[in-house]
Amino acid sequence: MVSCLALVLAGMLGITLSVPLQAPAVVLIGLAGVLAGLCILARKDGSEGRGVLIVAFVSIAYFVLRACTSPVWDLAIEDLVLIFSAGILYLIAGYAVRGKEAARFRQGLAWVVVILLVLHLGAALMQLVGGEGYSLSRYVTSAIRSSSGRVTGMYGYYGSFANFAVIAGLLCLSLGVWGRMAYHHRGLMFLLGLVAMALAVWSRSRSATLSLIVALVVFGVMVFVSLTRQKESVQFWATRAFLLLSVCGVLAGLAAGVWVFKQRGGVSMDMISDSGVRTQFWAMAGEQWVDYPLFGAGSRSYSYECFRYWSPNLPTEQANPEFVHNEYLQLLADYGLMGLMLIIILFAGHLFVGGKRVRQLSEDLGENGLKQGSNAMALAIAGVCGMVAMAVHICFDFRTHLLANLLLLVCCAVWVLPVAKSTVGKSGSREVWGSRIGGWVLALMMIVLGMGAMGLGGQQLWGGLPLIKNKMAKEDGTWVSGSVDRSIWIPALEKAVDRAPHYVRYQKLGTLYRLESDDLIGEEQAQARNNAIKYYLLSLERHPAYPVASINLAAIYAEGGQYEKADEYYSRASERAKARERWFRMHSQWAKLHQQWAIDLWKNKEFKNAEEHFLRAKELYQASYDYGYFYMQKKWVVEYTQLLITYAGLLDEQQRYTEAELLLEEGRKQVNWYNWQTETKLNVYYARHLLYWGRHVWNQRKPGEAYTMMKKAKQLMLQYRGVMNGEVDKPWQEQMNEIQQVIDFLDQTGEGK
Repeated sequence: MVSCLALVLAGMLGITLSVPLQAPAVVLIGLAGVLAGLCILARKDGSEGRGVLIVAFVSIAYFVLRACTSPVWDLAIEDLVLIFSAGILYLIAGYAVRGKEAARFRQGLAWVVVILLVLHLGAALMQLVGGEGYSLSRYVTSAIRSSSGRVTGMYGYYGSFANFAVIAGLLCLSLGVWGRMAYHHRGLMFLLGLVAMALAVWSRSRSATLSLIVALVVFGVMVFVSLTRQKESVQFWATRAFLLLSVCGVLAGLAAGVWVFKQRGGVSMDMISDSGVRTQFWAMAGEQWVDYPLFGAGSRSYSYECFRYWSPNLPTEQANPEFVHNEYLQLLADYGLMGLMLIIILFAGHLFVGGKRVRQLSEDLGENGLKQGSNAMALAIAGVCGMVAMAVHICFDFRTHLLANLLLLVCCAVWVLPVAKSTVGKSGSREVWGSRIGGWVLALMMIVLGMGAMGLGGQQLWGGLPLIKNKMAKEDGTWVSGSVDRSIWIPALEKAVDRAPHYVRYQKLGTLYRLESDDLIGEEQAQARNNAIKYYLLSLERHPAYPVASINLAAIYAEGGQYEKADEYYSRASERAKARERWFRMHSQWAKLHQQWAIDLWKNKEFKNAEEHFLRAKELYQASYDYGYFYMQKKWVVEYTQLLITYAGLLDEQQRYTEAELLLEEGRKQVNWYNWQTETKLNVYYARHLLYWGRHVWNQRKPGEAYTMMKKAKQLMLQYRGVMNGEVDKPWQEQMNEIQQVIDFLDQTGEGK
């Protein structure tokens, strides 16, 4: 009962990156694990199914230990809540519960899935007619559907819904064929499965559609195998009926697939991913795995390590890839070859056991089995087909990182397992002692996992309550800091980090205090600024590779004139921030830091040091252009041109006019520089440079060269006035007068000729 309730909670709060919303289900599953473990110890039971169970033990232990030793604990928590929940549910439903009680429990899980599917379909039908549907997550977060205009059920994302609908739909089809119920109930269940699959296709999820096509083929094969021991007359009609349905289903699936891919941009080798983005993600994961081959780089490490391996073929405006969009490659990157092999062995082992079980049940049920129905057969077929569907879907998506969909996969895995017997062997035999030792290990594993789940889930729930109360529990980074109510967010986040620290919460607090400081003065402003620095440092302490906190911290230090510290934190963030230059423009901000640094040194007459920082700023601006593809970007050209003008001013003061000329000419070569005179005043500064240079050469008794420079300076000034439609300011007029006075004097004396 507790496990079923946990599954209900997980299924109704389908948000991928929100541990507080997953925590209630995790705590309940943890409680169920502890109780089940204690029950095993109390009844002194043994353990069956050693082959698959041993692999499951090793897998759970490996993933827990690898997560606990990962570099970033906050990201490891996101994996641990999934590992604990999946491991406990699997051990309870697959091995801890025995006999008839186990059969009823597995059927109970199936009915929970059907109920959740009905709720999903209700929301999906509302969305089909133009509504938003309903979702429990909207009552505790401010989240909206990220896939507006598509069918998403109770979830915000169409892929999550489609994956759930496909697997749950296959369960309904299996119950419709083999369920132990009246024929009209079977018909209704079969129809429910068809509706679920139709809506999954209507969501336009390409991954789900592909998985559905493959799963339908497997479903047809499994049904055919299940009918091999029925009466000849039943086999004759049922086989032909299901062959016809299978052919129609596959054809319909193929037609649906073509429709979906055309809706998503056409049918081609690249049709799985938009513009080949996912294939680049996969390549980056492969490169990461090469550097961490056996055990991977740690839980969710791809989310930050990928920026070290960023593909040159992937534009930086692409979304921040939290996941690889291929769970097998995600395993390689995060958990290494060891993690991937364990999961593949588990998948293959359960599919083998499932196929064998369908065949064995077919023999056990006899020739009247289909007429009577068998829930065990229905669940075995659904388990095999559901695992196949998930195995295909996760080639292109990250559905097992959503707790509800992962637990649904676990249900499929336990449905294919034989039900454990109530007793094992004869008393006193060596086999019994071996099985009892296995039972004790099973109980210990479940108690440890249960305690871990309750402790971790309880802490995260306690820490997340202030966020849930204020609808802030969706912590995936998609927030607009300037639009939130700081009087609500700051106290809630501070209470949350006191209970359950997290690098994202610290980073958000730092940003909010930084914004707060802009609205304050005096000591209050200084205090807010210090709070921002404190929280950014705490964020970096928990996740040193997180570039956002480093960039914002560097900006604060730069504003305060602490150039060395700012340079240090920009340098820390550079390697992972350059792939997101279009978003962060960090290297442009870094260049501004060195530009201001150079100006301050210039004021102190430290010309050599100032020039070094001007050169560094120039280098960083050019890096920003290369990393961010800032061609035809007005902001970049304006900022870079302003740097060139300022640098040229330093050279002019040192009478290095030829070098300054090169910088100003570089400014004139920038894209569309002429139309951006309003922001840069390049012609005005160029004219001033020529005025200084002209006076210099005049003093060197070269009036002809001076005259030429003055005439060019005047031309530049007039061009600028033309751009400004005649609206010029007083400084322009004063500089124009200076230039004209020199020209007039040289004209009068004849020295300009």
